Amino acid sequence: MGTKYLVIQGTADNNEEAIKLCGDALYKAGIVNEDFGKLCVEREKDYPTGLPTQIPTAIPHAKATGIKQNAICLLKLEHPVVFRRLDDDMEEVKTDMVFNLAIKDPNEHLSVLQKMMDFLNNPEVLLKCKELSNEETIAYLTEQLG
Repeated sequence: MGTKYLVIQGTADNNEEAIKLCGDALYKAGIVNEDFGKLCVEREKDYPTGLPTQIPTAIPHAKATGIKQNAICLLKLEHPVVFRRLDDDMEEVKTDMVFNLAIKDPNEHLSVLQKMMDFLNNPEVLLKCKELSNEETIAYLTEQLG
């Protein structure tokens, strides 16, 4: 079974709210347990996931039990929120695109992250994700990330 993609739109005042929106969507889709979003929020405090790429993004995630299949929820925000940076937690990025990763198999975690990094370093694909409708974005992510 391949990775499932969810694309949602929303408004959040901070990264915690943004991550919870993703967690709720993944939970409603039957992919993760109810506490997944909360675990991602907790992890974010200690291990920030903001990426200072040309178009900044964030990739919150948690190694949690109760993930039924690999999934990525892309939240397109109306207004950017602040995430601390993955590479330097004293620095911040503002992003309106949050990719919440739910990876079932811990051994796959790294390969999914590496694939995501290549994808997120490409401003063209990110701009396309912003422009496309949610349904089109799902098809595009499936095509780009497999």
